[in-house]
Amino acid sequence: MKHRIILLVCASIIFNVQLSTFNLVAQPLPQGYFRNPMNHDIGLSATFAEFRSGHFHSGLDLRTGGAVDQPVYAAADGYVAKVSVSPWGGGKILYIKHPNGYTTVYMHLNSYAGAIGKAVLKEQYAQQSYSINKLFAPDELPVKKGQLVAYSGNTGGSGGPHLHFEIRQGGANDLHTHATTINPLLFGLPYTDNINPVIRGLRVYPENGEPFDVGKDNTLNVNGPFHLGIYATDAAEGSTAKNGTDHIEVYLDGTLFFLYTTDAVPIDSSRMVNALIDYPLFARTRQAYLLTRALPGAEGPWIPVRMGDGIFRLRPGSTHHIGIKVFDIKGRFSERTLTVNVGTAVGTPHPISASGQAVKYNQPFNLQLSSARFQIKPHTLYADDYLTADCSAKMVTINPSLNQIPPHQSYSLSIKGSLPGVPIDKTVIALVNGAKVSAYKTKHMGEWHTASVRDWGQFTLMADTTAPSVRPVNFSEGKPLKVTMLKVRIGDNLAGVETYSCHLNGSWILAEYDGKTATLFIETRGKLRTGKNELRVEVTDGSGNSTRRTFTITR
Repeated sequence: MKHRIILLVCASIIFNVQLSTFNLVAQPLPQGYFRNPMNHDIGLSATFAEFRSGHFHSGLDLRTGGAVDQPVYAAADGYVAKVSVSPWGGGKILYIKHPNGYTTVYMHLNSYAGAIGKAVLKEQYAQQSYSINKLFAPDELPVKKGQLVAYSGNTGGSGGPHLHFEIRQGGANDLHTHATTINPLLFGLPYTDNINPVIRGLRVYPENGEPFDVGKDNTLNVNGPFHLGIYATDAAEGSTAKNGTDHIEVYLDGTLFFLYTTDAVPIDSSRMVNALIDYPLFARTRQAYLLTRALPGAEGPWIPVRMGDGIFRLRPGSTHHIGIKVFDIKGRFSERTLTVNVGTAVGTPHPISASGQAVKYNQPFNLQLSSARFQIKPHTLYADDYLTADCSAKMVTINPSLNQIPPHQSYSLSIKGSLPGVPIDKTVIALVNGAKVSAYKTKHMGEWHTASVRDWGQFTLMADTTAPSVRPVNFSEGKPLKVTMLKVRIGDNLAGVETYSCHLNGSWILAEYDGKTATLFIETRGKLRTGKNELRVEVTDGSGNSTRRTFTITR
C-alpha cells in the first residue's frame, strides 16, 4: 500500500514557521487493483498534474504510437457509470465505477466497443444529438477487468492520438463536480523511468525590483525579500522529453522551506494552477516556473506547503544556501545549490497604479463607468489588487495592476451602446487581443449588453449578422457518390457554432462534429437508397444566425 503523508516541522530561522501537514489521499491506495488500460508498455506524452493554461493535467496521457483505434481495456471490474460525447474537451469519454469507490476515466476515444457503443448510439438517436451526457445504472453495462471497452482516438481538444486515463475519487452524480483526481502511477501501474528530471531554469523575483534569470551562476546577490521560480521537466523511456515532475523541494540552509507535490488535484480547484506559476511568462513561452510565494486566494489542503508565505526574508549582510531538489515518480532527482549574499541596499519599489480601483480578493466588487459596468464575485482575484478600468476609443479595458493572472471565475460585464444598422440581438461583446477576436454569448436589455467573461483585456461591441458557412468537402452536387463517410465543413465568423442538425431523406442522421477541423462526419453506409438522396444540413450560431443547405446525392 502506498500512502503519502508528509509532516513538516521546521524551526524558525529569521521568521516564524508553523507546523504544516500535507495529506492528499484519504486512505491507503490499493496496489495492483488497476491494470494498464492498454496492452503495451506505458509511455507517456503527459504526466499527472502538469501545468496547463487554466488547469492541471488531470491524468496520464498514454502514447498510442501516433495511431487511433488502439484497444482500450477496463482497468478493473465495475460498471459503465457514464458516457460523455462532445466536440470539445475530452471528446468521447467513458467513466467506469469500481466496487472500491474509485472511478476510472478514459478520454479522447475514437469509439466505444460492443454493448457500450450500441448504448451510446441509441442515446444519440433518442436525443437527436451527437453531444450527450448519459448516466447508467450499475446493472446496465457491467464490465470485467481486462474487457475491451473502447478504442483510442483523437477526439475533443486532443492535440494528437493518445489515451487520457484518470483515476478519480468522490464527486457528485456527474462524477466530475467535487471529484478529486489521483495520480494513477501511485496505484502501482507498471512504469519504467530511469532518467533523472532536469532543472531547466531558475528565476529570482525580488519584491523591490525586476525578475531575473539565475543562469548558470550559482551565486546570487540580492537586496531585500524575494521568492524563487523553478522550471523543471522529466523524461522516461518511451515517453516524451518534457513531461511534468513528481515533486519539488526547496531548502534554506538545510531546512525544508517549500514543498510541492502532485499526488491529487480537486477538479473544482484546478484553475488555481494559474496562481502557482509565473503566468505571464508561461503565456508567452509555455515554460512553467513554479513560484514559491503564496497568494491568499490560492490556498487549500492540496496547495504547496510553504514556510510562511514562501518569500525569502534574509538578514542584510548575511550569506545563505538555497538547495533545490526536483524528483520524478520513481524517486530519481536532480539538485542545485545557490549561495545567496544579501546586501544592505534597498531596491526600487514596484509602482502601484494610482488610478486603479482597490479590490479585495475575498470581497465582491462592482464598478459603474460611463458606458460599462462589471460585477466581480469574491475570490475572482487571487490576491488584493488594483483594477484599471476605462472606456475609450469604443473599447472597455479591464486589467489588474499587480498580478497579471486570469480571473479564477467568471464575472459579469455589461457594455452600453448600439451599432448603426445592427439589430440589438445581433450585437455581441467581444474580447480583442491583437488580431484575435473572441465573442461571448451576450444577453440584451435595452441599450445594455451583458456577458459572463473570464478574461481581462480589451472588450468591445461587434455586429454578428453573418450566417454560418456550410461547405461539402468530399462530395459534389449531382455527381455520383464515391464514399460512404460524408464530410461537411461548417464554421462561423464570430459567435461560433451553437447548434447543427443533419437529415438524410427527411430523417435525422448522426453527424460527428470535430471541433478542431470544424468538420461534420456523416456515415451513410446502409442508409442511402439507389438513385437520388437528399442531405439537409442546418447550422445556427450563437447570435441566432442560421444557414440551411440541401444537397442532392446520387448513389
